[in-house]
Amino acid sequence: MEKKRSGKKVGNYITINIKNIDIISYNELNEAINIFAEELKKIIQNVNKVLVVGLGNVDTTADSIGPNVIKNIEITRHIIKYKPELLDENEIEVSAISPGVLGTTGIESQEIIKAIVDKVKPELIIAIDALASNDISRLLKTIQLCDTGITPGSGVKNRRREISKETMGVDVIAVGVPTVVDASTIVANSFDILMKKYKEFNFLEGSSFEEKYKLVEMCLEPSNYNLVVMPKDIDDLVDNMEKIISNGINLGLKKKCNL
Repeated sequence: MEKKRSGKKVGNYITINIKNIDIISYNELNEAINIFAEELKKIIQNVNKVLVVGLGNVDTTADSIGPNVIKNIEITRHIIKYKPELLDENEIEVSAISPGVLGTTGIESQEIIKAIVDKVKPELIIAIDALASNDISRLLKTIQLCDTGITPGSGVKNRRREISKETMGVDVIAVGVPTVVDASTIVANSFDILMKKYKEFNFLEGSSFEEKYKLVEMCLEPSNYNLVVMPKDIDDLVDNMEKIISNGINLGLKKKCNL
């Protein structure tokens, strides 16, 4: 088997493809929830305390997946503390926070999360965030999971402080959904389509995505034309993704569940 360097941290990386999320049926939605829960459980060690973090700006549709997922997470920490008899043996301690963004709070998300971690002492953080895609075919059609942490804003060149085991002191599972794409990516992806259809573009064969992206970016950036765009039906797509992720997390955090 040929091994390739990805430039990423060593860890588990899982991508779930949902091709028809724009017209997804009720049964297909439940199937996607079960698949997400199953994949999540594969990278969760035996834990009893979990903090779910919804990163992003709730007032911006393309960046609202994290905060809106939090609204539907089944929170149990307070019940376990004050009314434990109301829960069965399958429940673990779950708390959640949506820290907002630096522009509205004046505080780095990492700082808020670290303060909560020091107080609540979870054994695991699950952080949900919107991503920028480098492939237009994945836009709001994939869910990406990894156990190496996340750097908010890195996809749109607005890197904030990293949220990872190294900075938090506990394991971090990142859940990301590509919701936006920039103009350079669209054009670079279009080159691939043109190469398949027209022989005049064969001169681009052998060029990597990074090379094509940089070429277009050099043209667009000086004039501020490298715009970030999103699908026209983003509201419905984001709503379906939120249902899959929130219900998948709720199901995946049960100690015992039949998937």
